[in-house]
Amino acid sequence: MGLGLALRFAVAGVPILIGSRVAGRAEEAAERVRAAVPGASAAGYENGEAAARAERIVLTLPFVGLAAFLRGAEALLARKLVIDVVVPLAVRDGFAALAPADGAASVGELIQETAPGARVVSAFKNLPAARLGDLASPLEGDVVLCGNDASARAEVAALVALLPGLRAVDAGEIANARYLEAMTALLLNLNRRYRARASIAVVGLPQA
Repeated sequence: MGLGLALRFAVAGVPILIGSRVAGRAEEAAERVRAAVPGASAAGYENGEAAARAERIVLTLPFVGLAAFLRGAEALLARKLVIDVVVPLAVRDGFAALAPADGAASVGELIQETAPGARVVSAFKNLPAARLGDLASPLEGDVVLCGNDASARAEVAALVALLPGLRAVDAGEIANARYLEAMTALLLNLNRRYRARASIAVVGLPQA
């Protein structure tokens, strides 16, 4: 998810900082972005340095590594927009299911509880990673936004608007992230069953 989002936002002209536990791997990913999107501004750093340099942080790391990142990260995330794309999944015999989120009802709520000063918005969780990373494949569907800070949700909605084919849907408070994450598991199972790259679209909402 992380590289796919970096590619799409690079196409939209957004400067990209990529973080990794190992700075060299982050720079390798940044080089892939620069190679795929000529003229893109992309650089790689160790996770902590990337977070310190950025005002908007997109968390796409595997759930198993989230707790280690969050330990001691409260000060780094304070007052910053934190876009949570993490889903706690367990796959058994090809079936995707939600795994416990370390005592919280969702990853979004876990991050907000761990870093109460951060402006957390859960988003982009239902987009297929394979389609995101394939720049020749157009995006389609809705990006559901969940967060307790209305201005943070509006800021993420403006970012979504930079990606053709996607529409932001404001779902309100961060507690709705638990249902967003469950939909991700369902979509993975559907995509496996039908060999597809399906996402979601919410119909019947009033036009913005």
